[in-house]
Amino acid sequence: GWVSALMLIALLLPLWTSDLVRAFSWVVLLGRQGPVNDLLRGVGLVDRPATLLFGDGAVLVGSIHIMLPFMILPLYSVMRGIDTNLVTAAKGLGATPLRAFIYVFLPLSLPGVAAGALLVFILALGFYITPATLGGPGQTMIAQLIESVGRSTLNWGLASALAVLLLVTTGILLFIYSRLHRLRDRKEVDS
Repeated sequence: GWVSALMLIALLLPLWTSDLVRAFSWVVLLGRQGPVNDLLRGVGLVDRPATLLFGDGAVLVGSIHIMLPFMILPLYSVMRGIDTNLVTAAKGLGATPLRAFIYVFLPLSLPGVAAGALLVFILALGFYITPATLGGPGQTMIAQLIESVGRSTLNWGLASALAVLLLVTTGILLFIYSRLHRLRDRKEVDS
């Protein structure tokens, strides 16, 4: 209905904004004078502004915000295609709603989980802007390492080798996923 359409629009809206703008929005929100710190002080959780930026927490929050649509959309697509009569039939045969979910709906949604997880993982391999903006020196991602090696040490050979390693890793993951997906499709055709 209209609620799911509204939620889908809310999920897609951030995709129309650049990652840099979203990362700097989190800098403003999580800053010492930002609304998150104001809220924490207002409810009495902290006495003085907490340091929320330039750590694992800020990178995690920013990364989740940017990656969430890439996980939810494949999952949503697969879940929309699941025949709800299967869950109804499981309940009719005596399964509790929880058991029907665990043994019927969840296994049928696993291809969406796998596709979303693979997509998020591959995107996270090349993640640069959010960790560089919200994280400190302890939150170095592989893309930042490649940039640092190329720019700071001018060791273009090592930077190129790291980039090729990243590309090969991505290719291997895609190959494994496609093979598993093909095996699953063959198994469904045979049964």
